[in-house]
Formats: sequence, structure tokens, C-alpha cells
Amino acid sequence: MNDAILKIDTITGGYVPNVDILHGISMEVKQGASVGILGLNGSGKSSLGKALVNMLPYRSGTLIYEGNDITHLSAEAISRAGIRMMFQGGQVFQSLSIWDNMRLVTANTFEEQMERLRPLIPILDDTKERLMGTMADRLSGGQRHQLALAMTLATLPKIVVLDEPSAGLSPKSVAGMYDLLQKVREEMSLTIILIEQNISRAVDFCDSCVLIQQGTIGKTFERGELKEIEATMFNVIGQ
Repeated sequence: MNDAILKIDTITGGYVPNVDILHGISMEVKQGASVGILGLNGSGKSSLGKALVNMLPYRSGTLIYEGNDITHLSAEAISRAGIRMMFQGGQVFQSLSIWDNMRLVTANTFEEQMERLRPLIPILDDTKERLMGTMADRLSGGQRHQLALAMTLATLPKIVVLDEPSAGLSPKSVAGMYDLLQKVREEMSLTIILIEQNISRAVDFCDSCVLIQQGTIGKTFERGELKEIEATMFNVIGQ
């Protein structure tokens, strides 16, 4: 029995007509797995993440989710189906409070999702008054990433695509973010696709890592193979 929740079959595409960033990407993601997408700048790893939520046009290939072809669904429809992306930099609505950011993505399930996420996301564990009075533009980088993660989880996704959750954070905040992701993974039934430049964090966190090189799948590595990944990425001989 094939337990893949997501199948990516020879996806090719890019942002500019006739200029492809992804060149025949194929891979499978198992239900409940944590898969790292690694690569140098410009390799196509973030573009692959955006293709999964239909934010990068692809000219050929198919995307199968839970046995259904979602290749031509809109980004909104893919989100409703259960695939959500947390974008690089912890993107939130800066002009809104923490409270209103959460209300915006949860709609009729706001109270239920707030209660569910309070024990998991430290920034939500506060009084209503403080959450309503704290504007997102006053948050630190680590707090903003927490809020972005909470907004992503509040829609009850089955697959979460995390685009470089360590980007722009201090070492202490990176450690805190990955502690939080570990807690979320343990408490929620999620499949995680992690796009990351912090190789050591990705290798420690993920069950396996896929190396993207010039828009193609280079090699797949199992958990803990840090030296092997570094040797392949930077074309050096592991010691």
C-alpha cells in the first residue's frame, strides 16, 4: 500500500514565460513525514514550495494530493484542501494586532482555534486585552515567526510547507523556533515540507532531506547525514 499523501510528478515551470526554474521535479511525501528541501541560493527550493501551493506557474507535470489531481486548482482551493505555506520572513499583517491577525485566518472557528493553539504557541498565551493591544509591527523576529506559524496552523492543514523558518533570526530565536516546530510535530498530525538553508537544523529535524540542484532533484539523504549533504552541496570530499 502506497502511503504517500503528496506526489509531485515531473513538475516543470517558472515565473517568466519560456524560462524554467524547475526542470522535471518528481518526489513523493509520505503521510506524517518531515521532508527537508535543501539547496544553494537559486537552486529552486523556494520555487518548488510555491509550486506546491500554485504560486509558481508550471508548464508540465502533475500534483497529486490524497489521490486527487490538484495541478490546476487555485492557491485558495489548495489551501482549503489542506496544504498551507508559511512564507520566508514570518509574513504577517503588520498593521493588525496579534488578535486580529488570528481572526483574519480563522473566521468562524476563531475561538476554537485560539484555545487549541494557546498551549502550543507561546505568543498566544496571553490575555485578550494584550493580544488585541499588541500590533504585529512591534513584534520581534522570533515573535513574528511564532504568529506566522500560528496563522498557518489555525486553518487545520494536513501538509505545512515551511519556507526557511530560520531566516533572519538570531541563533537563540532559531533554537526556539525549532523547539516549537518539534512540539507542534509531536502534538499535531502534520506532514511537514521544510525548505531550509540551515542544513544542520534541517538534518536534525527531518526524517529525510532532498537536495535540489539547478531545479532538479540531486539526491535524497536520510536523517543525520550532514557531512554527506555538505560534501554533495559544496563538491568537497567528506572527511
